[in-house]
Amino acid sequence: MVDKALTSTAFASLSKELPTKINIHFAAVTGLHAKGAFMSGENQPATSGTEIYPKPLVAWYMVFLLLIIYTISFIDRQILGLLARPIIDEFEISLTQFGLLTGFAFAIFYAAFGLVCARIADSKSRRGLIAFGLFFWSLMTAATATAKSFTTLFLYRMGVGVGEATLAPAANSLLADSFPKHRLATALSVYSMGIPVGTALAFMVGGSVIALADYVPDIELSTDLMITGWKKVFLMVGIPGMIMTALMWTFKEPVRKGATGAGEALPLKEVATYVRSKGKAYATVCMGVSLNAALGFGSATFIALFFQNYHGMSAADIGLTFGSITIITGPAGLLLGGVLADRWYKKGRKDAHILALMTAPLGYALPSLIFPFVGDTTLAWAVLGLSNIFINLPSGVAYAAMQIITPNQMRGQVIAMYVLCTTVLGYGLGPFLLGLFTDQLFGGDIMMLHWSLVLLGAFTTPLGIATFLWGRKAFAAELEKEEARLAALDEN
Repeated sequence: MVDKALTSTAFASLSKELPTKINIHFAAVTGLHAKGAFMSGENQPATSGTEIYPKPLVAWYMVFLLLIIYTISFIDRQILGLLARPIIDEFEISLTQFGLLTGFAFAIFYAAFGLVCARIADSKSRRGLIAFGLFFWSLMTAATATAKSFTTLFLYRMGVGVGEATLAPAANSLLADSFPKHRLATALSVYSMGIPVGTALAFMVGGSVIALADYVPDIELSTDLMITGWKKVFLMVGIPGMIMTALMWTFKEPVRKGATGAGEALPLKEVATYVRSKGKAYATVCMGVSLNAALGFGSATFIALFFQNYHGMSAADIGLTFGSITIITGPAGLLLGGVLADRWYKKGRKDAHILALMTAPLGYALPSLIFPFVGDTTLAWAVLGLSNIFINLPSGVAYAAMQIITPNQMRGQVIAMYVLCTTVLGYGLGPFLLGLFTDQLFGGDIMMLHWSLVLLGAFTTPLGIATFLWGRKAFAAELEKEEARLAALDEN
């Protein structure tokens, strides 16, 4: 007769060991952990497979929802440029200070907190991260309406940067797990339309509100705090973002792909080691696109002042005109970049994304140098529009390029590194240099702003082309290595 105590002990041991054995066997056969196979959404661990994607309808719903949120983010960060004149006058600041306000006040905190948010995006709920960030940056935008000094305005812009830092790593990680590589550049280019569409709407909405400001009642919050004039614009563009937060819960997170394990973020030391091993490939994308961003964002920030002083246009007219041009030329440039990268990649070019990125400075080189000297207002806008197509080309391609050479559990952090570089060197340095050039080289004379624009273009464009030529082969080599790694995971 079998001893009951022995039988009980054996059964207990088997009950503990059996789930582990089943999980190991299941993982060996399928590449998935058995427990994880029944987990839902954001808690599901990463897999080595590359074929488990959301249904196309769901994936594209995510793209367009994130596009709307990205658009809101750019409205909130770009609206300051159109309101340059009243802000400079009210707070009595120099062009260099305004460049700091529109550039580094946002950029430094956006970039720094992006590193923290990337760690979260690589291991926790990406939907929740975006929802929190959207609400916070929209709140800070609306709160800008209460600014009483340059310092408080600077602090609110810092807050916008902190909130918007959540979006790039989380959104890019979501989309990279929703589309196969041969469709990823196009999907990310559509998502990146938030840059030109947001810029366009910032100018169009801002221009419309400025035109209607005299007819909209002022808001009295207290005896010493009135929301008047330009401050109403910030209140009106901040509120919709807080409402949009609820839509982040209308889809499930896709399964993480291209990695093994339980979806935990890798140690920073390991990520840093990996990035250094592919340093030239990453530097090519980061530095080349940063130079592009410095010219694009710097020009957009000072475009209202330029057309006000050189062409005698009102802020409202500038907003509507530039917005109308950008809402067409911006998406056109992004789609052009995505189509070129995907087409060349399908043909077997491992340097396809770098070639597409290099198309940008080659295309905007002459138009960006010519338009400041065009005397006819209509022709000046036309030349600027041509330049704008190529200025907007790199965004989606660059995100795709970073994703396809990076393992899943590092993607958020690598995107944060990319955002850090393009934000500080592009969005931060561009406006600052334009203000600094005008103040230091031309004595603060706004009528010399066109020379500052030319100097910025002459500095950034050839360096951008040289950067892409320098790293093209290195990027192709690293892409081949990553594709080999994923193929090995699929075989196992």
